[in-house]
Amino acid sequence: MDRPAPAPAGTWTAGAVARMLGLPASTLRAWHRRYGLPLSAPQPGSHRRYGRADVDALLRMKHLIEQGFSAETAAARAFHPDSGTDVGTLLTAVRRLKLDTAVALLDAHLPARGVTGTWDGLCRPALDALCGPDAGCIDLVHGLSWAIAAALHRIPAPAGTAPPVLLSCVDGERHTLPLEALRAALAEEGRAALFLGASVPEIALRHAIDRVRPDAVVLWSTHPAAPPSGLRTRRLVVAGPGRPPDSLREAVSLLTAAD
Repeated sequence: MDRPAPAPAGTWTAGAVARMLGLPASTLRAWHRRYGLPLSAPQPGSHRRYGRADVDALLRMKHLIEQGFSAETAAARAFHPDSGTDVGTLLTAVRRLKLDTAVALLDAHLPARGVTGTWDGLCRPALDALCGPDAGCIDLVHGLSWAIAAALHRIPAPAGTAPPVLLSCVDGERHTLPLEALRAALAEEGRAALFLGASVPEIALRHAIDRVRPDAVVLWSTHPAAPPSGLRTRRLVVAGPGRPPDSLREAVSLLTAAD
């Protein structure tokens, strides 16, 4: 009698996943039967095995169903993310202040589209929709910004000892999200980056440069700002609206280009 093939490491059985999701096993089986859910984990035997990406997709599907989407729509958007349709889905979640659902949608896009693709195709259109002249939804902008930052924080810093890029908002600047996106996009490209946060005083910036000895420093300001003089760095970029680099993709290219 043949022995069953060993289960791949880092996978879970259907029963374990159902318990993780708080669902009856029969519901999970019905979802597979009705919607043909694709699984990324290797399937060595007759029993389904779920990898981390599969569990995350099922969690997104559950979130969407709980927010009123049909199971069919939730399955399509959780397992086959599409920027065009998911902008509306993301906005619906944020307008209901269902921020866990918003994070789950962003999590679906990051592996498939990357940081720059998710930023350009999902984050910026959603932010633009909430920041329009008739929006008047500062609370929703803050909620969406939190959700985007939470998803970006899941992108780990790369291992290595290369001098990092130092990212900092100028003193008085509290809009951090562009630098959050830049840190994650650089990490995705294997470039170490350290983000100091909002409104960093000049003396603190100088101390950080002395400690870290970065290869490059990026300062962010939404208003015209003159860079501090005499910063000890090989490359200084003062970024912001109306100043180059003009996009996240261009910023990543600039900071990862060979000298």
